[in-house]
Amino acid sequence: MIQAIPARRKLTLAVVLLVTAVVLVAAIGIFANAPAEAAEENEQKRMINVSGQSKVTASPDFATISLGVLTEDKDAKAAQKANAQSMEKVIGAIKALGIADEDIQTSNYSISPVYSYDKETGESTITGYRVNNTVSVTVRDLGKVGSVIDAAAESGVNTSSSISFGLSNYEDYYNEALKNAVLAADRKAKTIADALGVKLKGALTVNESGGGYSPLHNYAVYDMRAEGAGAATPIQAGQLEISAYVSIVYEY
Repeated sequence: MIQAIPARRKLTLAVVLLVTAVVLVAAIGIFANAPAEAAEENEQKRMINVSGQSKVTASPDFATISLGVLTEDKDAKAAQKANAQSMEKVIGAIKALGIADEDIQTSNYSISPVYSYDKETGESTITGYRVNNTVSVTVRDLGKVGSVIDAAAESGVNTSSSISFGLSNYEDYYNEALKNAVLAADRKAKTIADALGVKLKGALTVNESGGGYSPLHNYAVYDMRAEGAGAATPIQAGQLEISAYVSIVYEY
């Protein structure tokens, strides 16, 4: 005689069968999707890596001049006092030309001993002190650069003076160069894709590097101690070159 299965056992068996079916379906789905996912992963590895660069030129609109006063004396305080007096005259002469206070900044100040070496004894002794005071001057009217150098030399500047030129609206020129660099990289990628017979899907990564600008000529350097330093100093600002570089990875 066949015994009937209790209702509770029927329910338990049904639940077990249902769970087993769900697990089997999930497993089948995983194995079925594995090849597709692997193919998709391999597809993502199809990339083209290119770089682009661009340069634009612009006329500078300000100059930065480094002016220094060097004094020496047996007494440190005397050397310091003489230096302060000379630099005060220099700054006064510069301001008289219309240079604002905020455009004059001390870039270096040092007091160091001066030694004398005795060859017979092999000993060094302090014979005096040297004071060096250097200011960085921003000249926003390029027509005044020569006058500033002349006035500084006549007022007491006696160490080398270096000049560099810059752009107050540098970002505008750099953004233009950056845009052109991206376009250059994009043209390269399209050329490579056309040669391979494939189509670009889009950019995956973009890296920016470089930047800044450099003069198309050497920095001017003047020796204030040179003979004839009181003569008018001609200054040519020239052109600045602004560069931008990018590296782009495209998917195809």
